[in-house]
Amino acid sequence: MNSIEFQNTNWIMKGDITLIQAPSIMELTIGYEWKNSVLIDLIQVEEVDTSLLGLIFEWKRQAKKYNKTVRIKNTPSNLESLAKLYGVEKFIS
Repeated sequence: MNSIEFQNTNWIMKGDITLIQAPSIMELTIGYEWKNSVLIDLIQVEEVDTSLLGLIFEWKRQAKKYNKTVRIKNTPSNLESLAKLYGVEKFIS
């Protein structure tokens, strides 16, 4: 099972998103052309670590280069806690 499903400009994340899955997820998204802004839905995400924060920051940097945005939907409470711990909660809300 892939950790990400693409539905037009919606990226639906699934399962665990940790250091183990992060490289393959980045590989799947590296070629995105950024013609449109993206909504990342985390409703099906289970376990996370700071790797997901790193992915989100990288996607936001890439989108910004093309004047696009990345919005996050259904943020898991454990990701919110990590973001708060590192003082970056405004970047994932």
